[in-house]
Amino acid sequence: MADIPAPHRGAESWEQFLDELATDVATLRSAATDETMLLELPVAPWLPPDDLGEIPQELATRAADLLSDMQDLAPLLEQRREATVKQLRAVDSVPRDTGQTSIYLDSIG
Repeated sequence: MADIPAPHRGAESWEQFLDELATDVATLRSAATDETMLLELPVAPWLPPDDLGEIPQELATRAADLLSDMQDLAPLLEQRREATVKQLRAVDSVPRDTGQTSIYLDSIG
């Protein structure tokens, strides 16, 4: 028997998708100002769902608002990325111990 695709749920699927997207945007906004939270974000690439179909007209404004929020957030995330790159460059510039020098630890003072 051939696989029959599930019926498209339209607005319900779009509402769920926009709810999840709004949660992700709120999380990113919080993480952009909280380094601990920023480091705990997943690193997997985001992929848009491919089975939503055309957005229902009644959700177009909400989707546009979310897009605007993401566009506003992008420069802040870019600043955080640039700051992280600078920190990593600074760490990389510190000479590494090659094991050829003695290292002493002052455990008294």
